[in-house]
Amino acid sequence: MKSLRKYARALSAIGVCLAVMAGATTGRAAIDEIKTDYAAVLVGPCGVPGAMGPAGMDDDFTSGSINAGIANVPPGGVTTAAGTVVFRNTVQNMGSADDAFILSAPSAPVGFKIEISTDDGGNYVAVETWNTSLVMAVAHRASATFFVRVTAPAGLRVLTGFDTVIRVTSTLNPAVTNDTINRLYTGFIRIDKTATVINAMGSAAAADAVPGAEIEFAVAYSNISSADGVGSALLTARNLVISENGFAAPNNWAATTEHIVGASDTRGGLIIGDRAGSTSLTDVVMTLEAGQSGVFKFRRRVK
Repeated sequence: MKSLRKYARALSAIGVCLAVMAGATTGRAAIDEIKTDYAAVLVGPCGVPGAMGPAGMDDDFTSGSINAGIANVPPGGVTTAAGTVVFRNTVQNMGSADDAFILSAPSAPVGFKIEISTDDGGNYVAVETWNTSLVMAVAHRASATFFVRVTAPAGLRVLTGFDTVIRVTSTLNPAVTNDTINRLYTGFIRIDKTATVINAMGSAAAADAVPGAEIEFAVAYSNISSADGVGSALLTARNLVISENGFAAPNNWAATTEHIVGASDTRGGLIIGDRAGSTSLTDVVMTLEAGQSGVFKFRRRVK
C-alpha cells in the first residue's frame, strides 16, 4: 500500500521549577523528545516512484513491448518466438530511517520468467511468486533503481498486455508494502486494411470494380497500449512507417488501377508516392502515443 505514515512525537516536561528570591527569577526547563521510527515506501516506473495508475498508487505501470515473434502475425494470431523486455523500476525510502526492502513478484503470467537485478543489469536473480529472498538496502529519503527482466514464451496472443506485479516490502515494518506493474505487450501497433469500391459509372452495381470505378484503400492504425495513469511509463511509437506496394502480394492493384492524387492521413503523416503513375505509397507517422489512432487513405481508378 502506497501510504506515508505519520510518526508520533511525544513531548513531556520532566522538570519546571520557578523561584523568586530577593527580586531575582531563575528558571529551568528540560524537554525530552521521543521519536518513533516509521516505514514508508514508494515504487514505480524509473525515476517516478510516486506514479499513479487508473485506480491509485498500487497499479501504476511501466509498459514495454517485445519485437520477436510478432512480424506478419495478424490480430488474433499468436507469437512465434519467445521475447524478453527489461523494465526499470525505482524504489524510494519515504520512511524516517534507513531500510532494506524485499523485492518480489507476487503475480506473474503463467510461463513467464521473472529476474531482478540490483546492480544495473550486471547480475540477475530469478524471482518466483514464492521467493522473496532478494533484498535492496535504501538509505533514509534516498531512492534506487533496479532492473526487471521479463521473458515471455512463444504462443501468446499478439496485441495483448501481460502484467507482472512487482512488490516492495519494508523489513523495518513488513506490513508496509507497495506494488507496481511491469506490463509486457506482444506488439502494440494494430494495422487494419479495407478496400471499398466506389462506382460512379451508372452502368453497374455500386460495388462492381468496372473500368472507371474508384477503389478507396484505408489503412487504420492504432496504439493499443494503456494510456491511463499519472506518471506511469507509456508506450509511444515514433516514425511509424506504413508501406503499401501494389505489386507486393497480397496486393495486385498496381497493374490493374491508376493512382488518384490526393492521399490523406488523419494524423498528418508524411505521405510519399502520392503522384500520377505511382504504384506504391508510404505514410510516415512521426509520433503515435498510447491510445491514439489514425487512418491513411488513398484511391485508385480501375483501368
